[in-house]
Amino acid sequence: MAIIALDAVGIGETGGGRSATVNLLRELLRQDTSSSYLLLVDRPEPELLAAGSHVRQMLVPVHHRMLCRGWAQIAWPVALRRQHVDLVHHTKNLTTLGLPGRQVVTIYDMTILLHPEIYPASDVYYWRYLQPHLLKRVDRIVAISHQTARDLVEFYHLPSDRIRVIYPAYDGRFCPLPEAVSERVRARYTEGARFILHVGSISRKKNLLTLLQAYEKLCVWGYDGCLVLAGRQYSKGYDEAFYAHLDRSPYRSRVILTGSVPDEDLPALYNAADLMVFPSLHEGFGLVPVEAMACGTPLITSGAGALSEVVGDGGLIIEDVRDADAIARAADGLLTDKGRRADQIARGLRRAACYTADRAMAQTLALYQELLT
Repeated sequence: MAIIALDAVGIGETGGGRSATVNLLRELLRQDTSSSYLLLVDRPEPELLAAGSHVRQMLVPVHHRMLCRGWAQIAWPVALRRQHVDLVHHTKNLTTLGLPGRQVVTIYDMTILLHPEIYPASDVYYWRYLQPHLLKRVDRIVAISHQTARDLVEFYHLPSDRIRVIYPAYDGRFCPLPEAVSERVRARYTEGARFILHVGSISRKKNLLTLLQAYEKLCVWGYDGCLVLAGRQYSKGYDEAFYAHLDRSPYRSRVILTGSVPDEDLPALYNAADLMVFPSLHEGFGLVPVEAMACGTPLITSGAGALSEVVGDGGLIIEDVRDADAIARAADGLLTDKGRRADQIARGLRRAACYTADRAMAQTLALYQELLT
């Protein structure tokens, strides 16, 4: 029986990285009972442990991001050798030196090198100078889109035959829901008002100033709903320009910042929205747009990074991510034209069906078997 260690340190924070990792690991651990799995985490993940007796857990005893990785570098090489680990899969960008067996690392995106101005200098230094050397030591790299794979080759000159593209999967809870369910969530977050939705961290990467400007145009044109921004404040990408504009906005009282939304509320929040707008500056995949499409929520997104690749014809794609007027016009069309809205919903549902957990699990398991054979 192969022993596989899954480095899932850092997935505790809510967001697309956690969702993508948990969606994959849940299915992998449930279906592959022929291997023994060791979960390396910085907080307990009871849902993943529930997969069965073939899954064990090792907790990192520190929680600070850098100290956590430092502890792992000291402790894991010895601990994993004692466990006779055959393969280590680092599921969230970062690796550790000196580990036993074969190594795989999943890379989400290269945004930090494409937009270094929105990240701390220490993080940019790591990705620019240290990460390429670390990635050259691993056996395979999983890129979550073809765009990320191309970026890895371009920035790090890695051989393409060591890169595998495996798309993340959305959770099956994201689906069209009965109106009564979405209305209860609407009442909780907007007191019953209609709304346009954005899901994701409040950070410079998400281009929320442009979204706010587009929303203000819609209000001038007669839209009477709210703008709901569902997500935590991202500690490394504080958007000073967005908050300054929000404070001055004549529609400030209609902009709702929810903070992190409980997982059980998200599907209904998508369902309740008039539409979802996601004008990100760059994404390595874009799980949020896929979740929106799966819920039957009309989608407007930028084409930045892998978003065009992932969304396809399932959403309206705005090529100029800073063009608030273009976003407003697209939103107005979906809000006022019932035929266009229905067509976009149908296209989104079809597109979302491409990103199942079964497919991601099967491709990941095939990669493990390739390395362990």
